[in-house]
Amino acid sequence: MDFLEQADARWLWHPFTSADPADGPDPLILVGGQGEWLVDSHGRRYLDGNSSIWCNLHGHQHPRLNAALEAQVRKIAHCSFLGTGNEPASLLAQALVETLRGPSPLGFPDPIPRDSIPSRVFFSDNGSCANEIAAKMAVQFFRITGQPGRTDLVAFEGSYHGDTMLNVSLGGIGTFSEPYRALTLPCHVVPDLRALETRIAEGFQPAAIFLESALHGAGGMIPHPPGFMKRVADLAAKCGAFLVCDEVLAGFGRTGPFLGCFAEGIVPDFITLSKGLTGGYLPLAITLAPQRVFEQFAGDYYSGKLLYHGHTYTAHPLACAVALENLKIFHEEDTLGKVAALRPAFEHGLDAFRKMPGVAEVRSRGLIGAIDLVARSRRGDTARAACTAMRPHGILTRPIGNTLVIMPPYCIRPENLTRLFEGVSRAIRQVMSE
Repeated sequence: MDFLEQADARWLWHPFTSADPADGPDPLILVGGQGEWLVDSHGRRYLDGNSSIWCNLHGHQHPRLNAALEAQVRKIAHCSFLGTGNEPASLLAQALVETLRGPSPLGFPDPIPRDSIPSRVFFSDNGSCANEIAAKMAVQFFRITGQPGRTDLVAFEGSYHGDTMLNVSLGGIGTFSEPYRALTLPCHVVPDLRALETRIAEGFQPAAIFLESALHGAGGMIPHPPGFMKRVADLAAKCGAFLVCDEVLAGFGRTGPFLGCFAEGIVPDFITLSKGLTGGYLPLAITLAPQRVFEQFAGDYYSGKLLYHGHTYTAHPLACAVALENLKIFHEEDTLGKVAALRPAFEHGLDAFRKMPGVAEVRSRGLIGAIDLVARSRRGDTARAACTAMRPHGILTRPIGNTLVIMPPYCIRPENLTRLFEGVSRAIRQVMSE
């Protein structure tokens, strides 16, 4: 180990990572990146196989994002957003709403009325907070408008909406929620669409229904079947619940369209965004809320009609400046066109795994690929072992259970996409032969 690896092993506590060194590979310290490449403290290069946990869009050290960050830091790095604003936050909010509502190739497809897309921007720091804020807004709205008993929140089994206690309660993945069962809040996790239809037919009136857009991400990268999102939207409208579309993973072109919900032409009441919002540069999240909800939150400090939520780094100027430049890149460099052009080669690369020994199933949606591996033991460590075996081949990714996730940055060159799949293939064959 070098001194950085020693310091990491001695002092750090990594998320979703065992404290026992025997349960994983030696620590790997990343010190640099360029485009689709990452560099560790020994100078070894790796293809970024999961876009640095699903958020890096245009590659590392993108010159336009770097320049936006440098320009903003020369003006002001941080200021309070509690009652005061800042330039990049104002410009970003306007640009995002105009992108979603305006006559743009990134905008919502006709014939949906664009002015129905939520337009009030509430900033936070991460996707977990963005979803929790949407839940707070929904429940408090019904309290303010005379329905204080309408507090139920609904999500689907296999869904993941974050790690705060509200989101752990709301999420449908037992692995993440069971250790904290004594702390969880009462939420309704339904197994499927039919169960939700039955509950609503019986008169169930939740405050909000949460829907991961396009697919269940941390639940295994499971795409929703055609028509699923549209039916959920119809059921939310039928019972008068708010529909919260969680676009934290699917947004910004990752599944094809600019937002995942665009694929079925639905208009959610709330849209939550993070991950790709700054192109993978800085932590930032947005909860897009309807104007009609915003208008109810009008009162003095003690009225109960304020949204009592705000963090020190809300609408951080540096993050907002980079996010604004990220939106400009989408408009000016045809980012969605690049995603569409890359998709055939991406799907072709995944097809090669379908008949490979040790592979149980292969799935994809846009530039998200999932390869389920056959478990070698009850511990389900096959995918983790495969990820370790990829490192000597210059590939970095991270599994979900026994599922390998392949999610490259949009800038990846064709030869490196081929190299990525070849490295994954070698690692799987190695692990399965041991």
